[in-house]
Amino acid sequence: MTTKIIMDTDPGIDDAAALTMAINDPSLDLKLITTVAGNVTVDKTTANALKIVNFFGKNDQIPVAGGAVAPLIKPFEDAARIHGESGMPGYDFGDDFGQPLAKTAVEALRDAIMAEDEVTLVPTGSYTNIALLFSQYPEVKSHIKQIVAMGGSISGGNMTSAAEFNVFTDPDAAKIMYNAGVPIVMVGLDVT
Repeated sequence: MTTKIIMDTDPGIDDAAALTMAINDPSLDLKLITTVAGNVTVDKTTANALKIVNFFGKNDQIPVAGGAVAPLIKPFEDAARIHGESGMPGYDFGDDFGQPLAKTAVEALRDAIMAEDEVTLVPTGSYTNIALLFSQYPEVKSHIKQIVAMGGSISGGNMTSAAEFNVFTDPDAAKIMYNAGVPIVMVGLDVT
C-alpha cells in the first residue's frame, strides 16, 4: 500500500534531494508538487521542480503548480547566497522541461486534496501556500491525514539563534499551519 503525498517545496539543492527520494520511493504516491518562494524566487523553484520531474520522466504523472511569490506579510528574502542564483547551480537539465499547471498552487492543492480520501502534505519550504490554502479552503483539512513539515528546530536556528529558515521566511504562515488542527510531524533542522 502506498502513501499518497503532496509536496510543497522551494527547490534548492536540499528540496531537490527530497523530491528525488519522493519520486523514486515505491511506497509513496506523489500526487502533486507545488512550489513557493524560499531558497530562490518562485519562478526558479517552479522551473527546478519541473526539471527534476522531467529528469525522471514523470511529466505525465506528477503535475507541478507555481505558488506564492512572497511571504504573507514580511518582505521576501531568498537564500541564493547559499543555493546559488538558480537554486541548483552546476546542474544542466536543458531548456525543454515542461510547463506548470495553469492554476495556482492553492487551487491545485485544493483540487488534489479534495480528490483523495486522505493525503499527507509534505511542505519542505516556507508554509505560505499551506496557510493560504487553509485560509481560503478550510474544508480541505478533513482530507489531510497529516502534515510532515521540514522546518523549525529544537536546539537553535540557522537564521537567528532560534529561527530555522522555513519558519523564519514566513512566520505568519507557520503560525497558521501549526494552529490549523491538522496532525503535524515536525522534521526540524536538527534532522535535516
